[in-house]
Parts: sequence; structure tokens; C-alpha cells
Amino acid sequence: MPVAPAPADAAVMNGEKAAQDASTSATIPELGSPRRAFWRPFAKWLESSGSLAWFSSAIVHATLLVALSLIILTAPKDDRIWIDGEFEAAPGQDMQAELSEIPAPSVGPPSLGPFEQGDSISMPGPRLDAIGTPNGTSAAPSLGGGSGGGSGGGHGSGSGSAGEMALTPLAPVSEGHGGGGFESLTNPFSSRGGGLEGRSLENRRALALSGGGSPQSEAAVEAALVWLAEHQYEDGSWHFDFSDCPNCNGYCRNPGRHTSTTAATGLALLSFLGAGYTHQEGKYQDVVKHGLYYLQERMAVTSHGGDLRDKRAAPDAAAPGKDLLRIIDVTATRRDSMYSHGIASLAIVEAYAMTKDKDLRKPAELVVKFIIDAQYQDGGWRYDPGFEMTTAGDMTVSGWQITVLKSATLAGIDVPYEIWDKIRDFLDHIQDDGGSTYLYLPGRKGTAATTAIGLLCRMVTGWPRDYPALQRGVAKLGSQLPQHNNMYYNFYASQVLHHIGGPNWSKWNPKMRDYLVKSQATAGHETGSWYFDEDHANIGGRLYTTAMGALTLEVYYRHMPLYQEAFVDGSP
Repeated sequence: MPVAPAPADAAVMNGEKAAQDASTSATIPELGSPRRAFWRPFAKWLESSGSLAWFSSAIVHATLLVALSLIILTAPKDDRIWIDGEFEAAPGQDMQAELSEIPAPSVGPPSLGPFEQGDSISMPGPRLDAIGTPNGTSAAPSLGGGSGGGSGGGHGSGSGSAGEMALTPLAPVSEGHGGGGFESLTNPFSSRGGGLEGRSLENRRALALSGGGSPQSEAAVEAALVWLAEHQYEDGSWHFDFSDCPNCNGYCRNPGRHTSTTAATGLALLSFLGAGYTHQEGKYQDVVKHGLYYLQERMAVTSHGGDLRDKRAAPDAAAPGKDLLRIIDVTATRRDSMYSHGIASLAIVEAYAMTKDKDLRKPAELVVKFIIDAQYQDGGWRYDPGFEMTTAGDMTVSGWQITVLKSATLAGIDVPYEIWDKIRDFLDHIQDDGGSTYLYLPGRKGTAATTAIGLLCRMVTGWPRDYPALQRGVAKLGSQLPQHNNMYYNFYASQVLHHIGGPNWSKWNPKMRDYLVKSQATAGHETGSWYFDEDHANIGGRLYTTAMGALTLEVYYRHMPLYQEAFVDGSP
């Protein structure tokens, strides 16, 4: 017979049971009321099966995931390097007053023989036929002239000032025209200017010195390229945040915090390409080749073309709770924009236009297709492609896409004419003061930078040099000085004023040029770089400002003047 427990043992057992009941009641809903009777069998099953701890943990984790999702959905998007039109830079300052006299070193003669130094364009020696002869069988001009199938090459030596020719728009020539006459600059395919042939290494120095550059500005470009080459990663990329760059090891200050490697790589590559260095020519062939390879590897080929927005970062699925804050940050900020696509695309398209490397043809076509498909109904672009989100285009994002499309036409890549029609509609809609200034968004004020971008887009899409609205806009830019704290504006304004030439360019150029020469770092690992304390640089960091500084000093040859030769004589 079983032995009855002693009274003391019974008390102990009853106490343990009471403790167990108390523990269970702390984790299971109160089951005594009739309305909760449903839970009684489920609770008993959890208790008897030993699954109570697992169930409680599942409830806690589900609650945490819901809270995390809400945090991610409401978190701010990634910082923009190029912030919106509400950013007001400080008024231009007299940079020239701050600069001491820079002695000119003794230099040898330019590669193309004697030249006339000054602030207007002169083209010493023989030059190739200009890009854009419209007499061929295709509306898209061919690179380098002479291959378009027409007889319009070789007109003019280009030795005169860009400001000497008065323009009167004439009727456009039809596509494939082979007879006499002229083609109007209202056709974006007709411009002979704006080409890339000035970037050849043998022409570059002469063009710089004859167009307003100096031996010091050319030395500054070369020093900047050395710094950029040293900050390339082993996979061919560049990062705005170069803190972990093996060649730097933290010796350079002011890394950026923007996370797009495609935008950083595109900007760096544009600096090399603008100086005439490609993957086929010059001392930086490997640097450029590896950078172009990285962009092609990062490209996502879709039904809309090649997408170069950087999607590389994602939560670490292998260790989902290891670093909750890192996961929140990565998930919330990994959304790249059309800014990055436009910048990276321009590097690929320019590399193809300069070399005609058949291996770059398909990537160039894919990125151009993505831009075409991404265009909004109003003719512009913004952060997201039009097939993902429909909104109003803005002037800053649109400027990069329009530049890519213009370079595509120079490279012989087809851009449908209706795309240009929509671009002109967009510019009409976002302009102010009759087309002499440009807003950031329709209804939102613009800045000097958005006006410079808009005017440049008007120039590359066909406005002639003497168009009244263009002249008024250039006069407004010319009345200002370069700005210490806005290299984005300086970059665009330098292009507009260089293309126009004349007294506004003569006033602007020496101040901009000498300020960049004087402000370039000359000590330690930062030698050759720039950093300015401005809103854009606080996000893009030293790599952004170095690339923008180099591109600004390359203005003398990076694009041939748009109005060097206004019309193309198509007579046999």
C-alpha cells in the first residue's frame, strides 16, 4: 500500500503546487470568467506540452517586429548630396581680394604651337571636325566628325572669339538632309558645339591656356586626380565615406556620409574622363577601367533598362537581432535616387563617346533607356523613376538626366525626339521671368544654382546664343561672384558662362580659377583635395568637393563651346 505522506511533507507539496499555480497565472490570461473559457483548453495544452515559454517568446518578438516596421516606415530617407531649392547659399564674395599673386612658373610651349592667352576661346593649330554634323543619315550626330556621311565637316578654324557671331535662327533642315542650307539651333541634334574632342591629351593644355586656364589650374587638376586615384577601393569603386579606404587609413579628414557608391564612383570617373584619361589612353587606364567595371557590375538590368541606383546594402539576415540599431539604420536609409543613376550613367556614356569601345555600347544604351523610361509626364525627373512614383520633376535631378541624354546623342545613341519635346515642355513649366531664371519645383522658389542648371539645359537643347531670355539669365549669373560655400552652383555657372564667353566669363573665370588653385590642400595625405564647409560637402565630404573642384577647373576643354560655330553649312 502506498504510504500517506506525513503532514510536514504534505505541507511542502501543497506549497510547491501553490507556487507553480502562481507562476502559471502570471503568464496565462485569467481563465475564471465565462467570457474567457475559450482559453482554458489552450492554456492547459501549453502547460502540459512545455510550450508556454516558446509561446510567450513568440508574442514578444512579434510585438518587437511590428514596432521595428513602424520605425522603418517612418524613418527619414537617405541624405541628399544635392539638396533642394530651398538651400540659400551666402552671397558671392570677392575671392580675388583674398588671393595673393600666384607666380607663373616657366613652362614650355603648348603642344599645338603658339596660342593667344586670354579669357575668350581660341583654337590654335589644326582641329578635328566638330561633333554634330547634321547631314548624315541619322538624326543622332556622330563622334569626331567626318563619319556622319555628310559634307559639313571642316568649316572654320575656330580661331575667333565665341562672342563674335550674331545668330538668327533659321528653318531646321529635315533629317538626313544632304543639300545646302543651315540647321537651326532649336534642334538639339544640330549643335556642333559641346563636344568632347577637346579632352584629347595632346589638345588639353593648349585649350586650357587659350581659354582662360593657367599652368597652376592644370597642375591643380592633376593633383586632384592623384588624390582621387589613391582613394579608389580595390573593387574599383569610390565611397563618399572613405574612412575604411585601405590607401588612406584615416589620414584624410572630412569623409562624407552619403552611402551611394555608384554616385561616388561616377563623380570620380567624370573627373578623369574630363581631363582626357580613359580606360584606353593615359596613365590612369587601370583606374578608369576598374571604375567602369564596378558600375557595370552594380547595374541592375530591368525591363526599363540599366538601373545604377545603389542597392548594395541590406539587413544582415544571418544575424537578425545582433545589432538592432544597425539593422534599423541600414533598412531605413538604403534608398538611392535618380541623382546617383544620372551621375553614374554620365560616366559610362562619356567613356563610350570618347573611345567608341564596343563593350561599352550596350551598357550605355541600357542606362539611357532607364532615363527615358523614368521621365515624368511633365518632362522632368526627380528622386524616383516615373514608373515607380509620379510627381513633379525638379530642376536639379533633371539637369543630370538631360546632360546624359545630350552626351548620348554625341555618342550616336538614339534619343527619341519626343523626349526632347517633353524636356522643353518641362523647362517651360519650371521657368520664371520669361525663361531667364528657373525654379527648383513648380511653385517653389529657385536659387542661383537652379537657374544655372536651367540655362545650361536650355543651351544644350537648342536656345541660340542671342536668345533674349538666355541673355538676361546670363547677365544675372554674371552679376554674381563665385560662392565660397556652394561648389554645385560654381560648377554649373562656370559651364554656362564659359559657353557664352564675353565679359561675364572674363570677370568670373579668374576669380573661380584662382580661388580653387589657392584653396587646394597641399599638405599630407590630403594634398590635391578640396573641402569646403557647405551643406552639400557635409554630406558628400571631401571626395565630393574634390571631384567638383576638378570638374570646374576642367571647364576649358571638358566640353567644347556650344556657340563656337552656330550653324553647319550643308552645301556640297
